[in-house]
Amino acid sequence: MACACVKVALAKPKCSFSKEKIETLVPDKRKEKLTIKERALYCAKTGDKWDIYIHACEIGPKSNDDKEIVASCSQLSLFRNELIKAGIASELIDTYAIDSDVTTNSNKIQKEQTEQNLADNKLKIRPHFSLEKGLKRIRSIDTTKDPSMQDLADVMVMLCMRPAEVSSLQINHYEIDLSNPPAWYGNGYSWYCIGYAKNKGKYKDNPEPRPFVSMEKNSERARTLLIWIQEAIKAGKLIDPTFSENGKRNTRAFRKFLKPYKITPKILRKTGGKHACRVHGGPNATHQNLDLLNRRALRHKIVRYDAGKNYAICDTDSEDSDPESDHNSGSESETAKNDEISEIINMYSY
Repeated sequence: MACACVKVALAKPKCSFSKEKIETLVPDKRKEKLTIKERALYCAKTGDKWDIYIHACEIGPKSNDDKEIVASCSQLSLFRNELIKAGIASELIDTYAIDSDVTTNSNKIQKEQTEQNLADNKLKIRPHFSLEKGLKRIRSIDTTKDPSMQDLADVMVMLCMRPAEVSSLQINHYEIDLSNPPAWYGNGYSWYCIGYAKNKGKYKDNPEPRPFVSMEKNSERARTLLIWIQEAIKAGKLIDPTFSENGKRNTRAFRKFLKPYKITPKILRKTGGKHACRVHGGPNATHQNLDLLNRRALRHKIVRYDAGKNYAICDTDSEDSDPESDHNSGSESETAKNDEISEIINMYSY
């Protein structure tokens, strides 16, 4: 209100200030909303440590709301990264751009959210599609013969596929130049998927590859089985689980096959994700490790805004676990930590 009154006074004939002069003398600060990058560049330009502190305080949480704390912690982390890129000394960043209380509270909130998500997403695996039975059937598949509906269902579980992805999913091996890796590249992954459903925006017609994780560790074998199923559908030797021969949407035949097992295509997909966690997670996997593996197996896009799920990312490319040994790991001699992991793994059993 005071700024408005000053502008009115300066605009009167007695003063006769031009519009440009008024804007210079009384700038409208409401129009200024700096981005995180612009804040960092401003701090680098001034070179004043207190500017870093003031901007960090402005980015920090404005209330004790859980979402506000988690979001502010993520923004502060981004602000520190931008300060590093702008050439600010790490000592200044560690002193004036880090709020340990916000980080601690954010991690606590995210851990609770992760544990709650795991508790809410318990899935009862149907005996016919258990990990042991599924792997046994997959390993005994003869690709020289025509696939059956059971083979189709097993491959869908193996690759965590939606019915609409059976004909479009592709598994590819990429040789990456580590000196200049693309944005979608993930450390430890050389096999990626494309052609998955649910693409939006700019990725709808040109989706970026996503890391390939499945209950079948041998990526070559998984790719062979997928191509085998797709070629059989093209040749009319196997029904498409989503479309009929005339191209109309029809899922009744595949659902009819699944009905005796009391399972749906959606549950098949989730089952495959849980199996992939057991195969790749290892005996000492954490909640966050299992959750991240599950999301990658389902080909979910992992972004920095998923802080509530993957705030503590562990090694997700362990190849040391064996499905059979994981299944029998619930002995009485386990430590308290392994008891906790066994409780997680029990949600995959039937």
